[in-house]
Amino acid sequence: MIQDKFQKLLDTNEPKIVIVGGSNCAFGIDQNMIEDATGYTVVNLGLHAGFGHLFYSELSKANINPGDIILLAYEYNWPEEGGFSDVDCDLIMSGIDDDLKMYTYLPKDMLYKIMGNVIPYASRKSNAEFDTNGVYSRRGFDPDTLQMTGERNQEFHFDPAVNGSFSIQDVYISESSKEYLTEYKEFVESKGACVYFVSIPLAKSSIACDYDEFYKLKNLEEQEIGIEYISDPADYFYEDDCFFDTKFHCNEKGQKIRTQQLIDDLIAAGVI
Repeated sequence: MIQDKFQKLLDTNEPKIVIVGGSNCAFGIDQNMIEDATGYTVVNLGLHAGFGHLFYSELSKANINPGDIILLAYEYNWPEEGGFSDVDCDLIMSGIDDDLKMYTYLPKDMLYKIMGNVIPYASRKSNAEFDTNGVYSRRGFDPDTLQMTGERNQEFHFDPAVNGSFSIQDVYISESSKEYLTEYKEFVESKGACVYFVSIPLAKSSIACDYDEFYKLKNLEEQEIGIEYISDPADYFYEDDCFFDTKFHCNEKGQKIRTQQLIDDLIAAGVI
């Protein structure tokens, strides 16, 4: 499916909103709502956080034009050391598969890691260890709009013993994350486009830290990297009945609430 999302990016030269993030974007964005509200075409690159933040961010550079809007909706581990260097080679290789041109858009360091994984990956692939028909495959998305489809009416009920709690504390941003995102901001702006941080959805019942920690991260990002953070993180903390199968994956109800909140943020910030 990442092949199709990437091809849409390459093919879209009209004014567009490019959403960069993991599965919270695949499960939590109604791109039709955003297009109706803004007049922009939406390219939602989000699929699976396991690819790594670097993978999505580098792909997004392939076709950024003047007037485009880039929204960074990274899962909350982005500030950590390795946040923009750690990659899941198996996942990337299974996603790209035979679309070899995609490799040309990846940085050399990532390619070296992937090349070192070729033989182990080929062995696992021959043993059919990879699911090609799951929710992240083409079957889970509309072939024309690339919007995630399929019923997601199920409600996620958080259980700390089963699901684990979520916490961010002693907030900091690693030097490598600062360096990468500072350079990314400069790249986007050199293309005549704008880039913003936006918050991701999170089940209230899973949060085991003070909300102030999320605001510390927001403020620290703006001070040390300089990308405007247009969301109030707490606006994206929802009840369990807005989630599907994890504390980050919206069901259909949550998707509409999250998308409308994002539209409201874009308007309030004067982005659209």
